[in-house]
Amino acid sequence: MSIAIVTDTACNFTPESAEKNGIHLLPIEITFGDKTYKDGFDITTQEFYELMESSDIIPSTAQPKPIDVYQLYEKLSHDYDEILSINLGSTVSGTIETLNLVAKEIHQANVTVYDTKFVSIPAGYLVLEAKRLVDEGKSVEEIIAHLDELRDQSIAYAMVQDLDNLVESGRVPAVLGTVAKLAKIKPIIKIEAKNTKGLEITDKIRTNKRAINKLIELVTQHIESIDYPFHIDIAHGNIPEVAEDIRLRLTNIYPDHEIKLHLLTSVIGAHSGPNIVGVFVGPK
Repeated sequence: MSIAIVTDTACNFTPESAEKNGIHLLPIEITFGDKTYKDGFDITTQEFYELMESSDIIPSTAQPKPIDVYQLYEKLSHDYDEILSINLGSTVSGTIETLNLVAKEIHQANVTVYDTKFVSIPAGYLVLEAKRLVDEGKSVEEIIAHLDELRDQSIAYAMVQDLDNLVESGRVPAVLGTVAKLAKIKPIIKIEAKNTKGLEITDKIRTNKRAINKLIELVTQHIESIDYPFHIDIAHGNIPEVAEDIRLRLTNIYPDHEIKLHLLTSVIGAHSGPNIVGVFVGPK
């Protein structure tokens, strides 16, 4: 039984990394003013952040076009018996709903759409795990059962230095954005699968230094509460120095762990702005 793994660029895959891992990729669309790009295909993540830095326009995003989804699923259906599409969470996008509708139109292969309930690094981690299990010969049912377990044990914390993009995209109320700007508040956001809203603001800190301290504190508290092997990843919008500082501090606490740095997917950057750094803790 052959299984194709499909994901989207919001799960922190580029066309190059997807090809390297044998994964098929759908692009999220990013619009700056009157120009629209296919994320990863027409514009790289680094180019996106450079464009956002030089522009006063807050970009918007759109889920993959149904016709693009249909064409990819249809093409894969001629070479695979099953298609497992693992995509950004339904709490942040309508992509899952669209993919399920398109999946009903594919008849040559069975298409299963999996809701990661995450975005970026945590979602991409589930995609890579699914591909590993495919290579081990596991069935779609076995893979989904494993993904459910990993998803429920995963958590991410993020510090956002500026709420303008989150307010513009409707992710947080405008009044909170105004208050945060006036009071110079740096919110700490928690993201986990069981949260039906997708994210929760857990703390509102007055300075960057205190916000970073709180971020590390929350991560270490979570790790102390779990009883299984874990890995740590750090991702940032376009603030590598801040991310590296956090990596070094966490490495001092967990010297036996290799903590990797990532540039956040453009889709996150569009909604959060570039000044964001997050820490993902997931089961090994």
